[in-house]
This record gives sequence, structure tokens and C-alpha cells, in this order.
Amino acid sequence: MRFATRAAHCAAVFTVFAGLAVAGTAHAQSWPNRPVKIIVPTGPGAATDVMARLMAEGVSRGLGQPVVVENLGGASGLVAHQTAARAPADGYTFLFTNTSGMATNPVTFKSIPYDPARDFTPVAMVVDFGPQILSVNADMPVKTVAELIAYAKANPGKLSYAVDVTAGAAPFAARLFNKRAELGLVEVPYRSAAQMLQDVAAGTVPVLISSMAASNAMVQAGKVRRLAISSTKRFPPLPDLPAINETVPGVNMDGWFVVVAPTGTPADVVQRMNREIGEFLKGDQIRERLTGFGLASSGAGTPQSTGEFIAREQEKWRALAVELKIEPQ
Repeated sequence: MRFATRAAHCAAVFTVFAGLAVAGTAHAQSWPNRPVKIIVPTGPGAATDVMARLMAEGVSRGLGQPVVVENLGGASGLVAHQTAARAPADGYTFLFTNTSGMATNPVTFKSIPYDPARDFTPVAMVVDFGPQILSVNADMPVKTVAELIAYAKANPGKLSYAVDVTAGAAPFAARLFNKRAELGLVEVPYRSAAQMLQDVAAGTVPVLISSMAASNAMVQAGKVRRLAISSTKRFPPLPDLPAINETVPGVNMDGWFVVVAPTGTPADVVQRMNREIGEFLKGDQIRERLTGFGLASSGAGTPQSTGEFIAREQEKWRALAVELKIEPQ
């Protein structure tokens, strides 16, 4: 009798697990059966939005369903991240996020309406090489980082630098360079990249640290001169542009972009989306567009490697916030 009871119990347990396996397989085979949404924390037309739309178009072909982009700009991405965090974890909502949303917001705000570690499941890397560019007004008598440092020290307290404080990595890169090179530059914060570039081009503020995309037009117009890049290595399309750390060791900073999903999103869905993003990133079109933005990608990685990358970056930015004495607002 005992044996029969035990056998019946084992059979029941096996049936449950078999049912779960079948359900998981069925989910994998049926997903997606309707449009998938990607939330983007910027308005239409921004570089982040353009990249997300290119990815949505490429991934939709692999999934066989439309992938729609929903723009929720403003508030440093807080609204977009909160909305994504509260979305159903059913595989139909993803978030195209970045350094700001996952690493700098937690150290620049006293409180945010989401928890990057608790509320999201990593899906895939999109960009892991997003350097900031150190530039100056074209009339400044400097052409290298060393010359800028010498000029600043010969004119103490007279130079300022412009930075878009909504741009995530840029303010950190600027402050880190200013501190470690002991320049004593005065920060002039902007919340509009267009106004910031106009002022630098006019010479109102002589020094700039921004994304490559932000400064491209003024560089091409001959109003702004690039001096160096904030990455650990040089950017292949601009091999003659040195890294800042070649002159000031330790000033290494890249922005990045990843795709995440609400915590609880089925693992098979996460894996499938990761594969589709990986295929998309192999295409020549996206690589060319990324290059135009001053960005590059090493590929989608895996959900696990993406999560490990985000965790390392969060630790790095927390340490930088301490070094730079960033006071949460």
C-alpha cells in the first residue's frame, strides 16, 4: 500500500513537471502572437530613439510580429523606467535603456520610482562603446589634451566647460577629467544640447565634453575642434583621435545601451529576444549607423553577461559618485 501511495505521488509530481515543461515549450512556440512594445526613455528623433527604431524593425522581421516603439521622454528617463517596471511581465514589453537609467540615476537622485536591479531582467547588450568627446571652441589656441591642460593652468579660474547634465555619462566624464587633471574649470550646466553647442561654437564657453553625435554638426562646420575621446581605447573610425587617458590616466568612461524586460518575463522569451537582437547587431546597416553616432557594439552577449556588465557598471558609477562628491538631488 505504501509503495502504491509513493508511486502515485511520484507520478503526480512527474505529471506536474511535465505539464510545466509542455507549458513552457508551448509558450516558446506561441510567443509572440501579437505586437511587441519597446519603451524608449527619449523623445522621437534622438539618437537613442533612432537606434531603438532600427532595432525594432530588424527584430520584428525575426519575430514575425510588429515591434512598436513607445517614446516616454523627459524626467531623466524616470517615467519610461517606471512604466516599464510596472508593465506585465508577459514578454510583450521591453525597455531600451542606457547608462543614465541603469547606473547614474540611482546616484544622482535621492529617490527614483524604480529599482534597476529588482525591477528588470537583463535581455541583451546593444552598445558597449559609447565614448564622450573632449572638444574646444575652434579659436582656442590648443590642439591636444596636454596643451589644454597647460593653457588652463596658465589661466587659472578663467576657463569653463559646458556639459549637458541630462546626458548621463557626459557630466561624470567632464568632472572626472577636470578633477584628475587638476584644471579648475568652472562647470556650466545645460539641459539643451543645441543651446550648449551654440554657446561653445560662439566661444561663450570654450570647452565641451559631449557625445560624438551631439558635436558632429559644429565640428563639421569648423566651429568646434575635437581633442580626445573618453574611452579606454581609440575609436576605429577616428584612429587619430587620442584617448584622454593617454595624457590623464584613469579618465575612462563609456556610455552604453541595453535592452531589459520587467522582472518575471519568461526565460524562453528573454532568450529568444536576445538571439534576435544578436542577429540584428550583426548587420552592416546598424554598424554603420552606430559609427555615425560615435558608438560601437561587441554584440548582444547573453542575458547573464548583460546582467553582469550592468552590475559592474553600477558599482563603477557608485564609486565615481563618491570620488566626485556627487550630491543626489
